[in-house]
This record gives sequence, structure tokens and C-alpha cells, in this order.
Amino acid sequence: MVPAIPIISFTICVFSAFLIFTKRPRYSFDSIYSIFIIFLAAPHLGHLLVHRFEWGPEFLDFTILFPYTYGPLLLLYIKNLTTEGGNFRRADLLHFVPFFVLQFILFTKLFFAPIEDEFSPHDWHRPSRGFHPNGALLVTSMLVYSVWTFLLLNNHRKNIVNHFSNIDSIKDLRWMYWSLVLFVISTGVHILLEGLLFTDLRPETYEPRLIRGAAVLAFSVFFCWFGVRQTVVYTHRELHAFKEKTSQEEVEVEEDRKKYEKSGLREDMIPEYLSKIRNYMESEKPYKDSEFSIDLLSENTDIPRFYITQILSETLETNFYNFVNEYRIKDIIQALENISEERTNFLRLALEYGFNSKSTFNTSFKKVTGKTPTQYLEEISKVGSV
Repeated sequence: MVPAIPIISFTICVFSAFLIFTKRPRYSFDSIYSIFIIFLAAPHLGHLLVHRFEWGPEFLDFTILFPYTYGPLLLLYIKNLTTEGGNFRRADLLHFVPFFVLQFILFTKLFFAPIEDEFSPHDWHRPSRGFHPNGALLVTSMLVYSVWTFLLLNNHRKNIVNHFSNIDSIKDLRWMYWSLVLFVISTGVHILLEGLLFTDLRPETYEPRLIRGAAVLAFSVFFCWFGVRQTVVYTHRELHAFKEKTSQEEVEVEEDRKKYEKSGLREDMIPEYLSKIRNYMESEKPYKDSEFSIDLLSENTDIPRFYITQILSETLETNFYNFVNEYRIKDIIQALENISEERTNFLRLALEYGFNSKSTFNTSFKKVTGKTPTQYLEEISKVGSV
């Protein structure tokens, strides 16, 4: 009898792939996501065909090697999402060399090894017991790519506060942190099962197939649910501004800068640039546009965006995200002081002044004033009634 876990996982993955293939518009990261979840479904399909339909064990041996692609695909998915205009490169195929090498070894064993040596119960036949061929190699791969992906996500979250004036879960990829946690837990399960092989505990007593399957199912459900809903981090307008304003020389400066020593910004230029930025913010009020970004500020002030980042960071000791939201909050405070409504609609105010959600507005308001919007309104009401 086949456990329900492979059936559930396979169904979820196939359905998610179908949703992505019918998604419009579809982006390059969606294609990587589709490949990932199809490969995620492969081992489950192998278990179904071998244990339910009694296919030969060699088919399971073939599909059980697909987890070697999970780390690379997860990394490339995040890389494509978090890179402005990033695309798949030929060099990225190098990540899949271990997978292809192992597949080649497997096929060599299948077609050229003596019959008595095929499917040794301690090696390539281990998947039928819920273990993994060359499990130590797989665990190493998953751990390396987990750390690599985490560093990429962490770097992305540091960058977006210097790029966007509104940051939501789509842009900061909060859900990917939890996906990564589940991926690491799944890796931990692999380590545990590999460790149990060196004990006297027989696999029949703890059902390794169920344990591994449950870990993969948890990751599959979470990753499929949020991955289907993920959209672009950088909009077409932001990408256009980025490509127009950033020359190759500027990119090299941004990638190699440490304390901006190579940016070329002279100290005597800072007051002029800062005044230009503030005048533009106060006169044009561009922050009322929820999609206002540092690229648009750079485009409209003719100041290189990495100069703006340096000025905000070193002179004002802030980032673009906080800088813009301070202007929004100041305007909202002024509106609250002049408001005549009995019940203030904070959401309407937040949207009017450029916030894209009430939660972001509440967080920014408390950061600037030290109070929630309701507390602040009550305070000014008391002052006004005295």
C-alpha cells in the first residue's frame, strides 16, 4: 500500500505547475519555479509507480536523484527574483553538474554493470527503503545552497530599503525565509535518517519513507502556495529607470564600493545635492505615488542613485525607505491636525499619501512619532479641547 504523502505532494506540485503555466503575464522566475516544482514531484512519482504500479526499482533510482537540483533551483529562483532584470546564464548550468554526473553513473550501472552487482541493497536500492543514494553528498549540497540562498535573501532585504518607498511581503520575500527554514528542516531530516543508518535501529521501526515524505510535503505545500502568488519585485517602470540611469561604470562602482570610497562624491557637492533632493520632495511631493523609488528620484533630480544612497546613509543616517516615509508621515500629521471628521479613516489617509497598506503606515507612523495613529489623534484632540 502506498502512503498518502506521495500522492498529496505529487498532486499539489502538478496543480501548482499548471497554475504557473496558465499564469499571465509569466516571468522568467516563474519558469524556474515551474521546473523546481516539477522536479519536486519527480521522487513522489517514482514512489507511486514503483510501490503502487509495481514498476522496476530502477525508475525510483532515477527519480530519487532529482533532489540534487533543489538547492541550485532555489538559488536561481531567488537570484532571478532579486536581480534587477536578471536572466538565466549559461554559467548557471554548472550548478547541475553533480545531478548529471550521478545520472550518468546510474545509467552506467543499469546498462553495463554485471547482473549480480545491480541494485545492491546497500547502495542504489536504498530509495525503496526511504533512504537516499549517496545521502551525505545530498545533505552537503542542500546545506551549501541553503546558506548561499540565505545570504542572497539577506543582501536583498538590505538593498530594497535603499530602493523602494513601499516594501511589502512580495518585495522583501518574507515568505521565502520560511520556505528556506522548511528546506533546512528537510535537510535536517536527511541528516537524521543518514545518522540512523549507523545505529542498530531497523528502518522498519521508524518508517523513513514517511518521515522524509512528511518533511518534503511541508516544504512543498508552503512553497507552492506562496510561489504561485509571487509577482515581480521590480516593476517595468523601475526596471526602465534602472536601465536608463545606470551605466556599466556605475554598476561596477555599486558592486565594489565599501563606504562609497569609489563613488566620486566630493564633500562640497553634498549640500547642493541634499538641497536639490529636499526641494524636489517638498515642491513635487513625489512620495504620494506609492511606486515612488530611488530610480525615479534619481531620474527627476539628475543625481546618480548611488550618490543619493550615500548622502542619505552618511549625512542623514537613514535609508531611502525611511526618508520617504518621514515625508509621508509629516503630511499625514498635518492632515490629522486639520481634520474635522468624527471618525478618521486612517486607511484612506495612508493610501492618499503614498502608503500601500495600513500596516506599513502604522509601523512608519509609530517609528516617526513614537505613537500609534489612534494615540496621536487622541492626544491632539485632548490638547484642542483644553
